[in-house]
Amino acid sequence: MDDVDTRTLRAEIRAWFERVLAAEVCLDRTPGTPLTEEQDFAERRRYAGVLTRDGWAGLAWPREWGGRGGGYRERLVFAEEAARADAPDPLNRLGVDIIGPAIDVLCTDEQKRRFLPPILRGEAIWCQGFSEPGAGSDLSALSTRAERVPGGWRINGQKVWTSFGQYADCCVVLARTDPAARPHAGISAFAVPMDTPGVEDRPIRQMTGGSDFCEVFFTDVVVSDADLLGAEGDGWKFAMTALGFERSINFMARQVRLTKNVSDLVVQIRANATRVPSRAKERVVGIHARAMALQAVVEANMTALDAGGVPGVETNASKVFWSETYQGMTDLGAELELTVPGFGDGRGAAWTRSYLAGRATTIYAGTSEIQRNIIAERGLGLPR
Repeated sequence: MDDVDTRTLRAEIRAWFERVLAAEVCLDRTPGTPLTEEQDFAERRRYAGVLTRDGWAGLAWPREWGGRGGGYRERLVFAEEAARADAPDPLNRLGVDIIGPAIDVLCTDEQKRRFLPPILRGEAIWCQGFSEPGAGSDLSALSTRAERVPGGWRINGQKVWTSFGQYADCCVVLARTDPAARPHAGISAFAVPMDTPGVEDRPIRQMTGGSDFCEVFFTDVVVSDADLLGAEGDGWKFAMTALGFERSINFMARQVRLTKNVSDLVVQIRANATRVPSRAKERVVGIHARAMALQAVVEANMTALDAGGVPGVETNASKVFWSETYQGMTDLGAELELTVPGFGDGRGAAWTRSYLAGRATTIYAGTSEIQRNIIAERGLGLPR
């Protein structure tokens, strides 16, 4: 339940969305027509710009780096209002919610001054160079190498499933710097500008028709010692810290949006009640219950973070729960869209597109199988 301060903040955020979203951000939306990839990119960049301009981009960031110094509870309220307004994802979400917080925790003051303000101002879009063709869920198997050269490092290797790599200005690259060390210990993290000679991105066309991911190739890419994030050998720590933020702060916005999506599905089923099979109505009740349970967990997680906690295995459990609930929701929505005449929200087979995109939710940010292993071993203390 909102307290007085939260209600005031919520009213301020809602009024802001009503004032700027249609007028300055969502300029290309037409009922019944999905946005093109170029229109979606432009909308997300405009959104990032107005968030920065009006001081909402770093709601929970320290004031030292340009944020508002708020708590994660305030960040949750903003996410709820963004979902209610059907706002897009900002283009610099990875930088603000994942990479920036990891830099703030692990890097030097000089690196914080260098990297954090441009992230928050929307001047630097970041991506993650973690996964490889032979090292997806098992990042410790990565083969990208960084070798010392005078004044810096030479990087060679390949990354894959790099979200929005074709639009990014900088990439966090995990590379092996000590081949003789234990797999987890011999990895370092680097900030690699995407316009560095030897960096090549190749967008991957998905079955949705979009290209949200890239392959990124690094061929004799030279970076300076100043681009080493933290200490040599701290790459695994950086990756785990970033993934912790990904599964907590970053996924919080997706989990909140799931609640809104499920509510939309319920409304559409009610509007077509005489034509929707009773079995579908029973299914949506279960999906709605899961979404409400997840919402409660998200609120508890944000409260724990505000109290000084760090993301733990509960975020792994939330990620699994969100992924599978999202798939269940889009399964049902697409089924009804394809079998019940007139079903949907008038935006051109939106449920079917979400169904196609949702196949990846149990894979990215750690597969559900890997998440369950982490929960079993680290959370429940079960043997490997």
